[in-house]
Amino acid sequence: MPTQNPHHIVGLCTSSKVYNTLTELKQLEGHRTAKFLSLLTQNLVRKGLLNEREVVHMLDQVVD
Repeated sequence: MPTQNPHHIVGLCTSSKVYNTLTELKQLEGHRTAKFLSLLTQNLVRKGLLNEREVVHMLDQVVD
C-alpha cells in the first residue's frame, strides 16, 4: 500500500525523499516529476540562480 507521503518518512536522506515521492505511484510519475521540476525552476529563478532565458533554452533542448 503506497504511503502517498513517502517524503515524511523519518530517516530518509533528501535524495531518497525526492526519488521515492516521484516514483511511488507509476501513473503519477510523469506529473509529479514535471511538477517538482517546475517548482524547483521557479525557486531558482526567484533566487536569481537562473533566469527565464536560460530556462527557455533548456526547454528548447528538451523538445528538440
